[in-house]
Amino acid sequence: MEITRIKTGITGLDELIGGGFPKGYSILVSGAPGTGKSIFSLGYVYTGAMEGQKGIYVSLLQKISELLDQAAMFGWDFRSHIAGGTIEMLEVDTTQFDISRILNAVKSGGYERVVIDSLSHISFHPIPWQDVNITYSAIKDVEAIIPDPKHPLVASRILTETFLTKLRRIGATSLIISESGDTRSFEMDTLPESLTDGVINLRYELTGPVKGRNLVIKKMRATRHSEVIHPIEFVEGLGIKVLEP
Repeated sequence: MEITRIKTGITGLDELIGGGFPKGYSILVSGAPGTGKSIFSLGYVYTGAMEGQKGIYVSLLQKISELLDQAAMFGWDFRSHIAGGTIEMLEVDTTQFDISRILNAVKSGGYERVVIDSLSHISFHPIPWQDVNITYSAIKDVEAIIPDPKHPLVASRILTETFLTKLRRIGATSLIISESGDTRSFEMDTLPESLTDGVINLRYELTGPVKGRNLVIKKMRATRHSEVIHPIEFVEGLGIKVLEP
């Protein structure tokens, strides 16, 4: 069966993953702060808007005004697309957010492209255990392997899994940003990677043979993809450009 592909909006990336992201897939975009995750995701949403595909950027980390300023640096006119209804920028207060609000916004808006920025702010947000929808049998399973299964962070991790599963069922092609390389790292955590269809890691190496900004495609289901480290650069009017290794 032929897979429908969605253009990534990242120059040089589509040809490395069979022509684009498989439609309906969720892709984890991980990296340390400053590696270009937001620019990567803004470019993805903007490319869709230029082709008439509705997109939503959900920010739990940065203010929308800051993201629009970043976009303007690359010549992307987000404001006209927001006014025209092809792009929505949703800023969520992490002190009182509700994942159902995010899921409802994505579903009711009929968005084809979705960005969640970032997964780390959902997983590490303290969640009362009673707010997690979990069966009695599942609680018994958790108690069997975790000394304190009702710790707030355990509840948050279960909520993260629930969120990613429900987001994928909506059917949009989604980018899920995850912080790595600091104390909130998912780098050694297999949970998000196992729940997403693809994993792209952005890096900034200060020393060594791959010094500079790089991109690695760690995973892309149903797709033959590059398995080497690719240097990247930021280009005005394009955003991120993937180069030959």
